[in-house]
Amino acid sequence: MDSPVFIAVHVGAGHLSRSKESTYRSACAKACIRAMRILKDKEGTSSLAVAEAIRQLEDHPVTNAGYGSNLSLEGKVECDASLMSGTNGTFGAVGAVRGVKNPILSAYQMVLEADQGLLSLGRIPPMFLAGEGAKEWSKSRNLPIVEEDDLIEPQAFETYLNHLKMLMEADKKDPSVGVDQGHDTVGAICIDRFGNIAAGVSSGGISLKSPGRVGEAAMYGAGCWAQNEKNDTPGIACSTTGTGEQIMRTMFTHKCVERLIKEDNIQTAITDALRHDFLGSSFLTSYDKLSVGTIALRSQKSNNKTRIEFWYGHVTEDMGIGYMSGTYTKPKTFVSRKGNLSEPYVSSGRLII
Repeated sequence: MDSPVFIAVHVGAGHLSRSKESTYRSACAKACIRAMRILKDKEGTSSLAVAEAIRQLEDHPVTNAGYGSNLSLEGKVECDASLMSGTNGTFGAVGAVRGVKNPILSAYQMVLEADQGLLSLGRIPPMFLAGEGAKEWSKSRNLPIVEEDDLIEPQAFETYLNHLKMLMEADKKDPSVGVDQGHDTVGAICIDRFGNIAAGVSSGGISLKSPGRVGEAAMYGAGCWAQNEKNDTPGIACSTTGTGEQIMRTMFTHKCVERLIKEDNIQTAITDALRHDFLGSSFLTSYDKLSVGTIALRSQKSNNKTRIEFWYGHVTEDMGIGYMSGTYTKPKTFVSRKGNLSEPYVSSGRLII
C-alpha cells in the first residue's frame, strides 16, 4: 500500500513584514503545489519534490535564497544549500557559491550521483563543495549558471546600501548598533508514496556577511535532516532556519531529531529542543539575540497504515510556513507570529495524516 504523501515548506524565521504576508504565503503555496505534482506522479520521489519546492522559493524575489538573497560585504550573492535523502542518508551541499541560479539543484544532483556509488579509480563522490569549485561542478552538470549580478534583486541591493551606510556610520564604541540581518532561509520536508523521506534548505546567508562565509544551510546535520523509518525507529525530517552560527554551535537540528525519535509527544520534543538545546545553551551566551525556527515531520507505520505528524516551532517573532497532503485541494499557508519572545512558540494543534 502506498504511503500518504506530504510536503511542507518554510520561508524563514525572523521578522516577516505584515505588508508582505500575502506574498510569503503565495510563495509557499506555489512551492507546495509544484512539489505535490511530483509526489502524485508514479515515479515522483521525495528528493525531487524537495528540490523542486526549494527551487521555486529560490526563484521568488521575496526570499533570502537564490535570486533576492542578502548581499555579502562585497555586494555579492553567495548561496548555501543542502539536501538529504532519508533512503540511505545521502547528503549533498554547496556553500558560498556564486552564479549558480538554483543551488538546491546542485545539492540534489550531488545526492543522485552519490547514490550511484564510487567514481572511477575508487574515488569518493563529494558531499559538500564550496565557492568556485561548486560553481564549476554545477556547470559541468549543465545546471543553470548566470552572471553573478543577475542574482541581485533591486530591493536586496537597496537593503545592502542602507546596511552598508549604517555600518560606515556606526559608533564602534556602541556594540548595540546593528541591522536586521535577514534570516529568511527557505526549506522543505517531504514523504513520498514509497515512504521515503527527504529534507532540504537554501539560503543567501546574513546581510553584510564576510565573503566565503558558509552557514548552517550547507552543513551536515545543521540545516536539514532526513531518515526513513527503520524497524522501531520512526521516519524523521527537519528543515531549520535562523542564525547559522547559533544553529551550528548548538547542533540544534541533530538534537531536535534525537528528541523526535525518543519522545512520544512531538510537541514536547520540539519545545524541549527549542527551550533547552537552543535557548538554554551555554554556547550562545555571547549573543544578545537568538534566532531559530524549524519544521518537522515524523512518520511511523502501525497496522499497515502510515501515521504522519507535522509540527513547527520558532523562538523568533515570525515564521512563514506552508504544507499540503495528497488529499488537500490546495495548500495551507500562514505566517506564525508570537508575542512573548522569551518563550519558544510551537503550533497549538497536531496535524495527523
